[in-house]
Amino acid sequence: MREEIIQAGDTAVRLVLPGSYEAGGGRRYPLLLILDPGLYGGEAVERLHSGGVLPEILVATLQGTGIPPAECLRVICEEFRLLEHPVSRWIAGTGHTAVTAMNVVLDHPEAFGKAACLSTSFEGIEGAPPLHSAILRSLEERPFLPETARIFFDYGTLGLDECYEPYHRDLGAIFRGREWQEGREFQIVRTTGGSHDATSWNARLGPALQWLAAR
Repeated sequence: MREEIIQAGDTAVRLVLPGSYEAGGGRRYPLLLILDPGLYGGEAVERLHSGGVLPEILVATLQGTGIPPAECLRVICEEFRLLEHPVSRWIAGTGHTAVTAMNVVLDHPEAFGKAACLSTSFEGIEGAPPLHSAILRSLEERPFLPETARIFFDYGTLGLDECYEPYHRDLGAIFRGREWQEGREFQIVRTTGGSHDATSWNARLGPALQWLAAR
């Protein structure tokens, strides 16, 4: 693997390229776009690739929030060879960026097909309880959910994460009410000992990607 930095608008993007990626070559690659600069997706992808779970994947990590993910995808496509089908384009985030990752897959199913959402902050910046979560209510009111989307959610049991179980319980009810099937379109995992920090998220990213790889 090798790393490169490109600019997407005002935001730097750190890319980890697969070992087989060659300038001027013809092979195209899947993409994992990470919205949290504290997630080291290249390491998780390499472990899963070595274990035969994942193919080689180009990992791009936003170093800021100055560009929408769909626009960032366009910039990456201009410079690197990516597979065109959305099932080969994944997105991941934590906390508030996990909300963004979820919404990107739901709003742009033509661009991204799968999302890993760790410790999703459904309470929003206003700290709303589950019944008043604007994010969950907006999800409930969506006119449709893409049939092709696959989204993995998890939350821990320590610190801030221990407050997230009621939000994810409501999340599951909303999806099931919209005829999404748990284990197929979505998965929600309670991670014992998981917490709201980068060390925990990096340990949990691999299992999230492994679940998505099987769908």
